[in-house]
Amino acid sequence: MRCPKCHATIGATETPPSGREIRRGKAGSLGLAGVCPICQVDVDPEEFVLACPACHQLHHQDCWSEVGGCATYGCTEAPAEADKPPEAADAPRSAWGDYKNCPMCGEQIPSIALKCRFCGTNFDSVDPLTVADLHKKVYKSDDLRTAGKSVIALFILSLIGCLAPIMAVVSLVWILPRRATLAKAGPFYLVLGYTSIVISLLYSLLMLLFGIASMAN
Repeated sequence: MRCPKCHATIGATETPPSGREIRRGKAGSLGLAGVCPICQVDVDPEEFVLACPACHQLHHQDCWSEVGGCATYGCTEAPAEADKPPEAADAPRSAWGDYKNCPMCGEQIPSIALKCRFCGTNFDSVDPLTVADLHKKVYKSDDLRTAGKSVIALFILSLIGCLAPIMAVVSLVWILPRRATLAKAGPFYLVLGYTSIVISLLYSLLMLLFGIASMAN
């Protein structure tokens, strides 16, 4: 029951392990204020709360009941491991609940799924994604594929000796600013890009030496 005047809980209440009485009632009537250590929410003066009889820490009444005691570490009123429900340790942990919605087809799938079993969409993360997130992933993949194909084309063109001076400039201008993208596409493409630069510069140097030698003769 609750007192009709102050609305404090009276009558049959649980007794803490220490046997000391728990102060219960509205925070304002008890002169208590602060933040509940369990839910980390400021206590309203009109909310029903209780104070730990051992450490006097303020708790929401529902939070105390849910935990089974004081939330202060090391407090004598804190629930022992044996008092905690067995499913608390065995239940799967998920920050998003048991299910999430697939951003492509909208079907509910397990929260830990990395692939939708309805539409086959793959995800990079178990966190819920939006359609915009998937579009960014597609654009990123397309950029990497385009970069890989471009560097292969540059490498092939750099093998043509007469194009060496032009390819040396093109390779330097295109490859150097995109080193990070090529690295994400794979180390093979990054090495291929540097090789294109070296070959183009080498051919250009040989063409320059050949031209100087021809003019000397």
